[in-house]
Amino acid sequence: MRTLDQPATRTALEEYGLARPSGAAFSFRDPERAISYDWHDHPYHQLIYAVAGTVQIETDAARYLMPTGRAAWIPAGRRHRTLVHDVDTASLYFAPEAVADAGDRVRILVASPVMREMILHALRWPQAVADSDPVAQSFFRTLALMCGEWLESELPLSLPGARHPGIVRAMDRAVADPAAIDLPAAVAAAAMSERSFRRVIRRETGMGWQAWVTQLRILRAMGMLADGGRVTDVAAEVGYASLSAFAKAFAQLAGESPTDYRARVSNQSRTARLGRNVRRLTGSGFGISG
Repeated sequence: MRTLDQPATRTALEEYGLARPSGAAFSFRDPERAISYDWHDHPYHQLIYAVAGTVQIETDAARYLMPTGRAAWIPAGRRHRTLVHDVDTASLYFAPEAVADAGDRVRILVASPVMREMILHALRWPQAVADSDPVAQSFFRTLALMCGEWLESELPLSLPGARHPGIVRAMDRAVADPAAIDLPAAVAAAAMSERSFRRVIRRETGMGWQAWVTQLRILRAMGMLADGGRVTDVAAEVGYASLSAFAKAFAQLAGESPTDYRARVSNQSRTARLGRNVRRLTGSGFGISG
């Protein structure tokens, strides 16, 4: 894992052409697979799709987890930082005026088959060629119109953030090792009394510490299952000694069992890989006969 500070993050954005983009819209395929970008924002809206692996996005208000087969909408100007760990991502960037009702917050979205295929198809038009290709311009205009519909398919895959420095320290400790964190360890990390800790975290997040940690553990489990982890191993690694308790907590947040979720995202990953292989073959001049 390579961690970039703010100057290095700015340099990377400059090198990728994302600091001062041009044109109405374009695609971008991040060449990095294990990197943490520091706080930054984009002049354009970003729609990022997780082809494989899990992306973590943090704003000053919340932490978001984007598993395989999901997409995230990051509005122009929204300050955030991104953790990309063993992830293959595809992004589309839209000028602010291209998308109506874009909102001002990050959203995790259901990636329908149509969204997925359109995003992957758009990868043939990076910034260097998108604005000069009339087919690309027409395609991106259609995508911009469809974004309004896609933004209605938001998923509750986020954790409330906090501004209080003690609560932030406790949250960072929990994110680093969700299985081991307990209330005494969180209180110690926050350097607060237990009573003050309970009062402040509820004031800042609207939920108690145990509920916040439970949601963190399930979001982490979703990422591990999307990466192919076995349900029993994942349950233990995120802090559940009881498989039934894990399954119940998982279903309450994700709307499906851990087994069903793992099977679904694995199938989406296989479909995406197959699609990329077909495009490589056809793009390399190899014909496919029926």
